[in-house]
Amino acid sequence: MSPTDQAPDADDSIAYSDYAARSRVTQQHLLDTAVEVLIEHGYSGASTLKIQQRAGVSRGRLLHQYPHRDALLVAAVQHIAEGRVRATHGGSGWPDDPAERVVAAIDSMWTTYHQGYFWAATELWLAARQNEALAEALRPREHALGAAIREAVDGLFGPQVTAHPRYAAVRDLLNSSMRGVALTYAFDPRDPSADPNVATWRSFALRELGLGD
Repeated sequence: MSPTDQAPDADDSIAYSDYAARSRVTQQHLLDTAVEVLIEHGYSGASTLKIQQRAGVSRGRLLHQYPHRDALLVAAVQHIAEGRVRATHGGSGWPDDPAERVVAAIDSMWTTYHQGYFWAATELWLAARQNEALAEALRPREHALGAAIREAVDGLFGPQVTAHPRYAAVRDLLNSSMRGVALTYAFDPRDPSADPNVATWRSFALRELGLGD
């Protein structure tokens, strides 16, 4: 057997494992930093130089991970959003009563529109209107993420509520309305927990799902 056919020894395997672990940590750090810069400076100001300097990595390391700025920004926003989706669930401790469950689910949905990743994603959506390359990079990942978000929201409402024939329409209208209202916070910041639309969303959902007047 030639030297090139030999299996790597244990030291080589450990070294490679350590390198892969460090590479994953660096990648996560870059993605988190890219989102921070995108939120603070907007799409036009989120340069690879700013991200590199904030992350404290070399230019070569950044370009090795992400050769193009848009690929980095898209991956960064998706990374944060996917983490939030994984954390969104209606597990133990949630109300058993369907009406109470709807109210709790709406409150939880509304909080997601005040997270940093929402504003980072908004920056990319707006930039994609006039940037076809960015739109092409975003489109398939947004479609996949949208499906994951709908599944997570379904988990918040629970099987009894999601079985209602009007549930999907209610869920989608709530998301669209919340997104629109949340955008106004960009120029009119206030306490989202006191937003009068929350009561309207609750009443609408309970009525449409046969759980209220």
